[in-house]
Amino acid sequence: MTEPGASPPYARALITGIGGQDGALLARHLLAAGVEVDGTYRPGGATPAWRLAELRIGAEPGLHLHALDLADVAAVRGLVAATRPQAIFHLAGQSRVAESFADPLASIAANGGSTVHLLEALRAEATDAHFVLAASAEIFGRPAASLLDETTPPAPATPYGVSKLLAHAAVGAWRASYGLRASSAILFNHESEWRDEAFVTRKLTRAVARIALGRQDHVLLGNLDAARDFGYAPEYVAALARLAALPAGADVVLATGRSATIRDFATQAFAAAGIALTWQGRGADETAVDAGGRVRVGVDPALLRPVDAPALVGDATKARRLLGFAPQVDLADLARRMVAADLEREQRA
Repeated sequence: MTEPGASPPYARALITGIGGQDGALLARHLLAAGVEVDGTYRPGGATPAWRLAELRIGAEPGLHLHALDLADVAAVRGLVAATRPQAIFHLAGQSRVAESFADPLASIAANGGSTVHLLEALRAEATDAHFVLAASAEIFGRPAASLLDETTPPAPATPYGVSKLLAHAAVGAWRASYGLRASSAILFNHESEWRDEAFVTRKLTRAVARIALGRQDHVLLGNLDAARDFGYAPEYVAALARLAALPAGADVVLATGRSATIRDFATQAFAAAGIALTWQGRGADETAVDAGGRVRVGVDPALLRPVDAPALVGDATKARRLLGFAPQVDLADLARRMVAADLEREQRA
């Protein structure tokens, strides 16, 4: 087992998608451990500033930012050759299930194609590095099992799930075919104060903050019955760092083993702002009202997905054994942290 507090055995790491929640949090974690970090972001876009600034790592001397088009095979190989990382964390890609329905080919390229490009760069330029992929529980789609682990047969039900399965399968194939140290972390939902507002959890906590401050009346959501395994992102990226320290590649599920619906998360988020909700109605007519009878949550049918897995809950037994992974932040604590951060942002703004 990798000790949770142990320093990584690698001195330099490459993180794709450093501007996202996981990339920024992982960069903070590695920099604090003395690891030099190279991070990539999309060319033509803004330098990944706000998360790095809030995490107070934007000016760290050990952090180096690079614009990189992951579809450019030569550029990917060139960056790996130039930076010579001992660990590569592939966190970039198309990360929203809803977007994949509109442009499935882009999802396949962004998630599957980019993974193959990086694995080939690793094979050519950094064969001793440990490659870690951020895979997704969406590869399971509509499983029959109640708890999902590394042995659960994948059966993606969305274009996003297919794209992530392609990436996950590529890691296993390159590991078996070429002997690479390549790992796939099958990540279940993991949220934090630095989650993008396009995700329902952050959409909720920002709305709660604005409602508490009188700047917004209510929030509209999609499927309130969708159940997920919600964890805290900083605990998950710490596990990714430990995964890259293993002597050989492995596939591991990172999850809490607890299920909660979007309705549950909304209840906890409003409670964190001192607003108790009462739920009434069903389906598209369901609403939540506060103590004064004002509607605070409603359902927008336009936000319902064509396909939505009813429940995805993970069994992280293997991660506990290999990585010492033991998530501590529960749903109520997660909601409190996120609402507090959004209240602070709103008051500052």
